[in-house]
Amino acid sequence: MPDFKLGPAVRQRLGRWEIPAADAYRAVFIDLEQAARTLASTGPATRILEVGCGDGSFAQRLLEDYPDADYVGIDISAEPGRLFRGDAARASFLSVDSAAYRATDPEPFDLVVMVDVIHHIPHDLRDAVLRDVRALTRVGGRYAVKEWDPIKGPTHAACWALDRYVTGDRISHVPSAELKAWIARLLGDPLVLEARVPPHRHNLLVAYERRD
Repeated sequence: MPDFKLGPAVRQRLGRWEIPAADAYRAVFIDLEQAARTLASTGPATRILEVGCGDGSFAQRLLEDYPDADYVGIDISAEPGRLFRGDAARASFLSVDSAAYRATDPEPFDLVVMVDVIHHIPHDLRDAVLRDVRALTRVGGRYAVKEWDPIKGPTHAACWALDRYVTGDRISHVPSAELKAWIARLLGDPLVLEARVPPHRHNLLVAYERRD
């Protein structure tokens, strides 16, 4: 039997309240506005790609902090960007995975981001997805990963349970030290940003500069 996904069942019943409800739910765990501002502090970007963009909530915040940027969001869901309410002329969304998108040979991006995506990816695919992220970043550009650090305690327990049963995915978080060591070993680029995003110290944001 497939895993039951609570999220879609709830969304069908929310109607016009879906966007404020989604924003309120996320705000319990992460301040997306602060995450976007922190990323923007690493330098400008005119072309941004988000891998695993979901409903487009972070896209909206990114374009506010990168006023000169155009944005592409990709996701394997059927309707990526469905809750995006930003400037539609500057954003496009595609239902495709990173490997298929990379195969279209797009122009590399100034900034490529993944926000709370890795823990949803099966272990045997994670290296390939990260390599796609780097390959889609221009030389001299930056790629960033935001992940939930599984620090034991009631906050992590609540996050894990909600993420597991809202999405139905068999999630697997990576501790922060392991995450940084893995990215450094696999991709080899210098770390240019490490930050914790409020309201919880579990929100680790790291960014790297592609050197070659």
